[in-house]
Amino acid sequence: MHTQKASDLARRLSAAYAILIVIALSLIPIFATAYLYIYQDSHLFFHSHSDHEIAIVIAIVQSSFIAIIAWLCFQYSGEQFSRWLALGFFAFTLIYACHGIFTRISSINIWQFVLYGPVSRLAMMSCFFAGLLTYGKPSLDEESGQRRGRWFVWVSILLLINVAVFVLASTPWAPDAQKIFEIIALLIAVVCIVIVWRRKLDSPLMTIFSVSLLFFAQSSIAFLLSSPWNHLWWFAHIIFATGFILLSYGVIRAFLTTQSFALVFSQDDLMGQVQAEKDRAEKALVDLQLAYNELGSTNDLLQSVLESASEFSIIATDIHGVITIFNKGAEQMLGYKSEEVVGLRKPVILHSSDEIERRSKELSEEFGRVISGFRVFVAKSEIDGHETREWTYIHKDGHQLLVSLVIMTIRSAKGEITGYLGIAENITERKRLANLKAEFISTVSHELRTPLTSIIGSLDIIQSGVLGPVSDSISQIITVAYTNSQRLKLLIDDLLDLEKISAGKLNFEFEYQQLMPIVAQAIENMRPYGISRRIDLILHPAVESNLLVRVDTIRFQQILANLISNAVKFSPVDEVVDIFVKKRNDGVRIEVSDHGSGIPWSFRANIFQRFSQADGSDSRQQGGSGLGLAITSQLVEHMGGSIGFESEPGHGALFWVELPLQQHVELEPGY
Repeated sequence: MHTQKASDLARRLSAAYAILIVIALSLIPIFATAYLYIYQDSHLFFHSHSDHEIAIVIAIVQSSFIAIIAWLCFQYSGEQFSRWLALGFFAFTLIYACHGIFTRISSINIWQFVLYGPVSRLAMMSCFFAGLLTYGKPSLDEESGQRRGRWFVWVSILLLINVAVFVLASTPWAPDAQKIFEIIALLIAVVCIVIVWRRKLDSPLMTIFSVSLLFFAQSSIAFLLSSPWNHLWWFAHIIFATGFILLSYGVIRAFLTTQSFALVFSQDDLMGQVQAEKDRAEKALVDLQLAYNELGSTNDLLQSVLESASEFSIIATDIHGVITIFNKGAEQMLGYKSEEVVGLRKPVILHSSDEIERRSKELSEEFGRVISGFRVFVAKSEIDGHETREWTYIHKDGHQLLVSLVIMTIRSAKGEITGYLGIAENITERKRLANLKAEFISTVSHELRTPLTSIIGSLDIIQSGVLGPVSDSISQIITVAYTNSQRLKLLIDDLLDLEKISAGKLNFEFEYQQLMPIVAQAIENMRPYGISRRIDLILHPAVESNLLVRVDTIRFQQILANLISNAVKFSPVDEVVDIFVKKRNDGVRIEVSDHGSGIPWSFRANIFQRFSQADGSDSRQQGGSGLGLAITSQLVEHMGGSIGFESEPGHGALFWVELPLQQHVELEPGY
């Protein structure tokens, strides 16, 4: 513990000592300036135009080169600070060149010679200040043209400054202007140093930048205390040149490393970043190990699921259709062993070539391009994510079995297809029993229909009194028998309709019809039924009356009758049933809304299935075969429409049917 504290104290003292060394070295010029100002005779001059011109040429060449390097840094990185550095060096070059040009006329007009010096330093300091304000801001985008230079504007401004200085040098204000420009340059340098300190910009290159600014500030002080051509004046040039060379070195270091001042770090920063990256890498390794362990557990779980799903065939393939997974259920269903097909065969071997050819033609017509081979299984699932369809599987021994096959497309996190998964259930026995059931119902319905028609006719004759009067008690019995016979006839008719629809034998006579007259007629047909139950039927027509649909009029009337009769049946006495017709984009919606007890949550999934009735007492009291909505759903589907409902228990139900609207159809007379 004591050793650790001593080490921390030594590090802090060492850091403070390093800062003091930098500050002390940076302030040497001010002490030398004070010595020359106090102890050196200010009237000692060194007039050497050639030496001065040589120094000017060296400074201009150097500043031009550094301006280009700084501009390249800006072009590579988009760092705004580098752009302002380049502009600062360029401004100094263009203005300071005049300081050299007028060296030979210093004896004629000293201010035309002297005044360009402080102005060049002021222009450079102003650009550095602007650059410092942009330090750390987002880089400019190369593609949007933000890194282009407005060189014509900049050169024009700097040339105007040169002309203005030339004019000012010929006025009585020149001596005062020289001091003012030098003082402003000094103040901007100090402000820049304060900004760097306050923002704690302590990277190596920003430290060089700060020290350079300190040298520039001290050179301005020396220029203010000197006279042209005396020794302090020459020393002021040396101070400025030292800062200039130091800053040039910083620009070169940035160009050779990251092309950015903000992205060059100190050794401490680098060590900190290395340590942080090391910590992140170690954490990533731990997370990777945990993920690997979880993946192993997931694989074990997946393998267990595949092995236990013995009633289902689960087959996975790669993107080329080669089988990669063949579970125990697939082995039992199809007779192949996993090692016989995995990595060797495609699922095409499990299907009839005739069935694949038929599906190929269907998909090719649908997609407008040839779909064949393995693609017939996965083309739809790639678009919708999955496809459920009945297929015929062929067992290894040759016998066929009917399956319900769900095919899913497997995608990576990036959305790329990595394979396909097929899950099949053997429905051969289920289909056989369903066919037997359908045949039984059809047979019974046909066998009952003829005698039932005779019974209804006979009861109707007796009830009408043609055979003579009957007693009241017998009349009541005949009425009950007649009513129940009618209900039984409706049930048989519904059963026969379902059988025809399932077998594809129900004929539809489609015609283009105006919708509103059909809906209005259906309401009028159901109005007596509503009156018998004291329910009013109210039509809310669409704003547009000219709504054209393609339907079988009789079957569409049957759809509306089923929906309206259901609404009336489940509505309380003295209530209303609302029928709405609404245009929706390219379709039309017919809504039938009641104010009954609503649809129980437990019944919603089965509402359109055959013989489905809610178990509530209210539902059972209303009677019905449970076939109406099943027939309605299939009729709507055959007409190219869709059906659905909305309901909250206790707040009634709304059933809707949507049909596509037809456009630009010429109706024949009488329609």
